Amino acid sequence: MYGSPVFSHGSRGKQDIMGTDIGAVVAGNSRISTLYERDRTCQSLGIALEEVSAGRAVMRMTVADTMVNGHGMAHGGFLFLLADAAFSYACNSYGPVTVAQAAQVTFLSPAAVGDELVAEADERTRSGRTGIYDVTVRHTSGRVVAEFRGHSVILAGKSHSGGE
Repeated sequence: MYGSPVFSHGSRGKQDIMGTDIGAVVAGNSRISTLYERDRTCQSLGIALEEVSAGRAVMRMTVADTMVNGHGMAHGGFLFLLADAAFSYACNSYGPVTVAQAAQVTFLSPAAVGDELVAEADERTRSGRTGIYDVTVRHTSGRVVAEFRGHSVILAGKSHSGGE
């Protein structure tokens, strides 16, 4: 179990395209660090992993001009992606390889180019191989942009090593 953030901003290691230090890992959490380093989607979109603890994760993204739809608002797919990424790190915080079994999102307010969004994922319950996690996506002003609920399932016999 992890009691403190595993990622923070700084200049101690390799950086993603947004300048987030992906090498600034609290001791004992190299598995999460490795997951993030291999996460090409988050890396390419500048989605930063800011915190992971048992059943919880916080991620941050700035809406780029390539992420908007024809209405000039952040495309729902990118909002879902941000929430899903936070969900993924929260449900993988315990160790076994865990994936989404189902997920849904409700869009509550628009986001625009340049908006900084924060997704906070929190575990609601875990039982056996399944779990339920809620993710709130907020503008940094505190305005709620989307609510997401994900259902997770642990994959039997899978480890986080890169060999599968």
